[in-house]
Amino acid sequence: MAGPFARRGDAMPENPERRAHPVDEAAFDWVLRLDRGALAPSDAADLDAWLKADSRHRGAFLRARALWRSADRVAAFRGGAGAVPEAEPAPCRAMGRRRMVASAAAVLAAGVVLGATAGPGEAREPARFFRSGCELPRPVRLAGGTFRLDRTSQLVCLMRGGRIYGDLLGGRVRVDWRQGPMSVRAGGVEIDTVAASFVMRCDRDGQSVLLLEGSARLRDVAGGGTHMLRRAQWARLAPTGRWETGSLSADDLDYVSAWSHGRLELRAASVAEAIGTINLYNDTHIHVADATLARQRIDGIFSLTDPETFARSLCRMFHARLVTSAHGLELR
Repeated sequence: MAGPFARRGDAMPENPERRAHPVDEAAFDWVLRLDRGALAPSDAADLDAWLKADSRHRGAFLRARALWRSADRVAAFRGGAGAVPEAEPAPCRAMGRRRMVASAAAVLAAGVVLGATAGPGEAREPARFFRSGCELPRPVRLAGGTFRLDRTSQLVCLMRGGRIYGDLLGGRVRVDWRQGPMSVRAGGVEIDTVAASFVMRCDRDGQSVLLLEGSARLRDVAGGGTHMLRRAQWARLAPTGRWETGSLSADDLDYVSAWSHGRLELRAASVAEAIGTINLYNDTHIHVADATLARQRIDGIFSLTDPETFARSLCRMFHARLVTSAHGLELR
């Protein structure tokens, strides 16, 4: 069984911040200017006026400053423990057993460059803050591989000393890493690898990581212990501090990572559950008023970003009628 990685309603929860706001962009700009050094008197007066102009400005500024500090933390979180395995893990094989359903992925809501503080003698290298909205964004492509954020997720990443560092601040990310040392942290969980594919999650239920391909070293940030994870193995750190581990079948691996391919994979899900998930990823929503239809069970693989085709499929399966209205797509 897929265990905690295949809960129904597993999509990231609703978030009212659909996309980056100009206020956030302005706040990041001020934080970067402050990082470069003391402001000139006229600039300091402009910042003070901007902060006082709207209460939202101060909140955005505090959030941006916290994220900048997180970028510093990404660069500094490595200690002596949890070194990268000396033996390079086995190379990754091609992912997925099913043909990917065509989907129209949306762009990242934000990819903001943050200034990361360098140590003595080090060149300052920018950190990037990525935040996705309610859409499924395109992958972030780096020299050694790709990151793909789920909806309403936030990630800070930078390169320091030839290694990529990432910090998942919230949400879920799939990493397909092919070459070079990299580390990703989510709360109390850190993973090191040179070649692996994995899914990492950070939310109110704790932090977890699932190895899809390859191998990686898992580190307990608080306790300092390490553990090697291999293909299909997972580990989860609960909010109570308790660790859980397990493994998945090959079929379950495809099922739990379907979102990262833009797929909605259903196993005896109710129509209501399926519609609830697909509505999270799309501005066009599907509505069903018939309680009997909402309780019907459905299996199959569909595009996560094509609600109209999904709604038409439901109509064919259950002999419903599709009506387009100002509210979206209605099944009658």
